[in-house]
Amino acid sequence: MMRTPTLWDFALLTSLAAIWGSAFLAIKITVEDIPPATIAAGRLLIASIVIYIYMRSRSLSLPRDRKFWHQIILISFFSMAAPFAMISWAEQFISSGLTAILMATGPLIALILSHFFSTDDRFTLFKLLGVLVGFSGVIVVLGLDIFSSIGDNFYAQIITMLAAMCYACSGILVRRVTEKSNTVITASILISATLLILPVSLIFETPWEAITASETNSILALLYLGIIPTALAFILRFYLIREVGVTFASYVGYLVPFFGVLWGALFLNERLPPATMIGLLLILMGIAVSRGKLKKSA
Repeated sequence: MMRTPTLWDFALLTSLAAIWGSAFLAIKITVEDIPPATIAAGRLLIASIVIYIYMRSRSLSLPRDRKFWHQIILISFFSMAAPFAMISWAEQFISSGLTAILMATGPLIALILSHFFSTDDRFTLFKLLGVLVGFSGVIVVLGLDIFSSIGDNFYAQIITMLAAMCYACSGILVRRVTEKSNTVITASILISATLLILPVSLIFETPWEAITASETNSILALLYLGIIPTALAFILRFYLIREVGVTFASYVGYLVPFFGVLWGALFLNERLPPATMIGLLLILMGIAVSRGKLKKSA
């Protein structure tokens, strides 16, 4: 059963957003030299190795239950294989900022899906208000001019929104796997997703040529993508989904743009807009409203 989020859960949600906020930048660097499916396969392969070693260090092993693996294959397609390839492909044509705002439709999709496909994460007025307030905060962080490119590269934008839908679907599916530890589930999903996307890279791209011809920065960015925004981040994501629900975990999509702007200002000397902190306050308010905090205070 889903429980009420604690202060620790909010800290994990913020940490996950900070990690994923840096992923768009890393993808933008990597995609300069490495094709999309190879980026997805590479980061998944790296993450699989890291998590498998961690799992074995805890004396855990992969299950042999056929029903379990049927579920895992479906989850891995929606949570990693499909969205990773979609986002990597889309970022060849649209900016990381526009990618972030299109991905921010995820909480609304998750809100609708969790209402119909779960018994303890149902739709409420407070959740809807939280989603709307949080989304307005994302717009403030990124600025209204982000919409100026809406309509350009139409297919890339649709693909990005489909990636957001995939994440929401995977959250519903993950909550149905209850009998295994979070580490085992994460390792199983990563390995399954790697096996799904690797043939695509090998058949339609030439990963060995792309990687050997890549700049050092692209290789380092790919390693970072595999270890931090994939291996570590998905352990955090699956933990939050299983413990406090799909809708709460999906709010990470609102915090990600804030951290994307913040990391750009810190590491790339990009300008930090004055409205950024206002946007952050709206995002936090949206999360609070969605949990019914204001109702309890009243």
